[in-house]
Amino acid sequence: MKKSTTTRKSNRRPNRERKNPSGAQNQLAKRRSKNASRKTKTDPMDTTLEQPTIETTEIAVAEAPKETPAEFSRGQIGKTKRAFAKAGRADASEEVRKKWLTEMSEANVAVMKFSSSRLAKVIKGDLTVGELLK
Repeated sequence: MKKSTTTRKSNRRPNRERKNPSGAQNQLAKRRSKNASRKTKTDPMDTTLEQPTIETTEIAVAEAPKETPAEFSRGQIGKTKRAFAKAGRADASEEVRKKWLTEMSEANVAVMKFSSSRLAKVIKGDLTVGELLK
């Protein structure tokens, strides 16, 4: 029986090294703007620290808003909407939901840590905020 031998080594390098990057890198390189990457010396940065003075400067008096509404994330608003729907009040307005969120944040309740069904029980009145936090 003849013994078969292979001359190929498993860890050998390819015959020809690529001079150009792979296809995906070529596409990304083509998308880059060549003008943006070059630094031009025709537009030096203005490094003056002095502010230009304007002769007629009017001071605008801004009135503070009477009530600053708290900003809530989209996730909090969405979870509140689901909780109201599960509580049977799907037709509740956005103002009512935001007011409820404000009350929860004043009571130091992290709305995102609870499921919408547990929050729905608070909305219905089956649970109190204290029972929710336990």
